[in-house]
Amino acid sequence: MISVLAVSVLAACSSPEKRAQANRSFDYEDASLRTAPLLIPAGLEAPNFNNDYIIPKIKPSGVTGKAVDVRPPTQVLPLVRGSQIMDNASGLWFYQQRLDQPLQQELNQALADFFSDKKADAHESTSGWSSNGSPISNPKQRFNWQLTPDEVRRAVSLEVSLADSGKVLAQTKQKDEAAMLNAFSLYYQGKLTQQQNLLDKSPIQVELQAAQSRLLVAEGYDRSWKRLVTLLPQLGFSLTNRQQALGYVDVEFDGLRKGKWQDLSLPALTIPEQKYRVQLGDLGEQSSITLSDKDKVPVSAAILRQFADTLVPAFERTDLLR
Repeated sequence: MISVLAVSVLAACSSPEKRAQANRSFDYEDASLRTAPLLIPAGLEAPNFNNDYIIPKIKPSGVTGKAVDVRPPTQVLPLVRGSQIMDNASGLWFYQQRLDQPLQQELNQALADFFSDKKADAHESTSGWSSNGSPISNPKQRFNWQLTPDEVRRAVSLEVSLADSGKVLAQTKQKDEAAMLNAFSLYYQGKLTQQQNLLDKSPIQVELQAAQSRLLVAEGYDRSWKRLVTLLPQLGFSLTNRQQALGYVDVEFDGLRKGKWQDLSLPALTIPEQKYRVQLGDLGEQSSITLSDKDKVPVSAAILRQFADTLVPAFERTDLLR
């Protein structure tokens, strides 16, 4: 066990991502041109020498040898759904996804939560945030975070810059800034995923609109689709084909026994046992559900009502979600 741990530690220490120095000897830095006077035999005269081709001693500029960081630049990654890398790759554009909260306010709160989670000393100002270090960077480093809204894009840009970077190499500065921005993006996307999971498990209201021969869902397309394909198999439908991009699900209704309906605590669905197509329509913040037979002919009003009597309460039941 000790041997395995030792090998793992050595492997981690020598990984290309963490190795800042080239994997070779640096003896060449001490090399010098060996010169010796030309030996002239007795009785001969020394030839004339031309000094035009003497190699001058040049003092190296910049970093050399062990001081050269051979790691590749760290890329800024659009880890948040809908985000986009800025043209100069110095930050990210975040676009408005939710209508219930201004995006800049949401990002500002996400930054505060990020600093708290990373136990970073941070201070908010009118231009953004200033943070002192974090577990992913040098604790002595200080970063400036700037949020800039763009009303035309309906977006907010986030840029991170390393403060007091005069003595820091440009490549190191870029890597540290990109790493901090990626760390926030990963944290923010995790929070958004948690919120979406909670939202997906909440009740969804559905009502029958008999005049339009449809069911109206009080949610957008994506949530309605997830809920629909999750519930249909539990209601006795076998999914034979589904196309989310086109919004339809081909099913075959085999029915459920009476005891199963009692276990589900839902009205028993007694429509004919045959093939159907369930069509989902995108209405922006709402969705529509229509039901037709295998020939794409809309079902009768009576069948649609029976379908609605079971589907409406099923959409409101969070315990039926897997």
